[in-house]
Amino acid sequence: MKRKLMFGLGVAALVASAPFVSSTPVFANLQEAGTAIAQILTRPEVKLEMGVEKQVTVIDENGEEKAEWQKLDGEVAVQPGDLLRYDVVSSNASDIAAEKLVVNQPIPPQMTYVLGSAKGNAAAKAIYSIDNGVTFVAEPMVEVTLPDGTVEMQPAPAEAYTHVKWSFNDSLDKSETVDVSHEVVVK
Repeated sequence: MKRKLMFGLGVAALVASAPFVSSTPVFANLQEAGTAIAQILTRPEVKLEMGVEKQVTVIDENGEEKAEWQKLDGEVAVQPGDLLRYDVVSSNASDIAAEKLVVNQPIPPQMTYVLGSAKGNAAAKAIYSIDNGVTFVAEPMVEVTLPDGTVEMQPAPAEAYTHVKWSFNDSLDKSETVDVSHEVVVK
């Protein structure tokens, strides 16, 4: 019994050490792992903070109505027709620049995107999806069949938008902050 156990442990030790004997593949894998670890350690840390505001009508000191944005916190009730603004603030909290920053915001199914409402940093380019985030373009188009039977491409209606994505052309330097937003209407 001891002999079988010793033989089994000896074979297990040989099998376990076999990958280390052939130095090329294991050395290459270890070297790649070291590079991957170094890359992870030098990635910038970008913090994202999202806020939601609701447009409300208030009476100013002259007795006139004016629109203001009211911050929403916690669980709040919204009604069909309410106009909401989603705001995402991206801050680089590391000592190195963040390259190729992308902020991707899904539009909740209970809401409709407000065309032309995407606002952001001058270096941020807003693009949109109408297929649940599979593809993004600057101006989504849909096929429309006209009364005479011909089919033409037309701008997608606001109800078709499923995502807004901002791609930043410039790097986000250390301690730099950018703010992007878009508006939706509650269905």
